[in-house]
Amino acid sequence: MSIAIIGGMDRLKNLYERQAKDLGYKVKFFGRKVPNLGKRISKVNGIVILTGMVAHHMVAEVNRTARLRRIPFLHIPTSSVAGLKKVLSGFKP
Repeated sequence: MSIAIIGGMDRLKNLYERQAKDLGYKVKFFGRKVPNLGKRISKVNGIVILTGMVAHHMVAEVNRTARLRRIPFLHIPTSSVAGLKKVLSGFKP
């Protein structure tokens, strides 16, 4: 199962990915705006948005793509690794 992690701190990217992989997820991490973000996340099974550290226009694009493609998504108000682990352990995309 694959998920996209949107936002968060670039320096914590490896920790985010490790936590998700330990729970059985393949991870795509997007800490900053990238070209064709909607297209890049259109094939994932779920999306987690770390709202504490993400640009508003990225959130809007991700929400639009998720609704259009019917991809389940979560907003987490923190950018902590522990918060991500807690949410992913109960996330069923």
